[in-house]
Amino acid sequence: MKFTRLGENDIRCVISESELVDYGLDLDDIIERRGRTREFFRQILDMATKELGIAKRDGLHLASAQISVLKDNSLSIIFHEASIEEVLKHLTGDNGEKARRLKEDIEEAIRKNPEKLSKGIRNEIVDAMEERLRAEGNMSPAVQSEIRQIRNEIANDPDAPDEEEPRYRLGIIRFDSMDAVISYCSVTAYEGEIVSSLYKSKKDHAYYLLMLRGSMDLSIFSRLLYIASEYGSVLDLSNAGRAYLIARCEPVVKEDAYQKMRLITG
Repeated sequence: MKFTRLGENDIRCVISESELVDYGLDLDDIIERRGRTREFFRQILDMATKELGIAKRDGLHLASAQISVLKDNSLSIIFHEASIEEVLKHLTGDNGEKARRLKEDIEEAIRKNPEKLSKGIRNEIVDAMEERLRAEGNMSPAVQSEIRQIRNEIANDPDAPDEEEPRYRLGIIRFDSMDAVISYCSVTAYEGEIVSSLYKSKKDHAYYLLMLRGSMDLSIFSRLLYIASEYGSVLDLSNAGRAYLIARCEPVVKEDAYQKMRLITG
């Protein structure tokens, strides 16, 4: 393999066909991103940073790969490592408030454990990525399989710290009617900003309000969920369950749903 640093955030790797075979891969594996491809990319990125003397930065990273097949069937792979700002801007669809809150959560998690992000934060990032892909119409069976694999890796990672309060990071409330949603948001009257979305089930026409706690005090968020039991039912869903729910619903209010429902009653 031959590594070349092209810029501050770009690395080029040229790997021969025989070297691919040594890793148990072929060109189709790389081009179609099959099975072990992601792990292979991680390995060669680690090799590149060591060979080129690049210090790893703390934080969240997302490396995109631009692949070209050369005349001798060797591969040219250019990795671009995005900054945390670039990653969150992409994942949240330029939703500045949502990106800011997620960045704060990530930075707080890094301060507590600089070696690795908690499972909760990593799953929250996957959630944002999945919602972005669905909005762009890119949730193919292959992408769904890749996301499931990522979630399994997070769940089975013995070194990743668990979230201190896993069930209080996201609130999912089911309502039988839009009136119940409006009444709940009006009565609770929380003045701060909440990252929230409202969905309607395609099957039974129920409404689901999703609210991220973000940097909100736990006692306040707990109160919001407690009051919700008077108007609907609070669901305790895993990240996979949340994805399953959203896939079977249609968005009614994609952003700031809680605030917008409050404004309806003045």
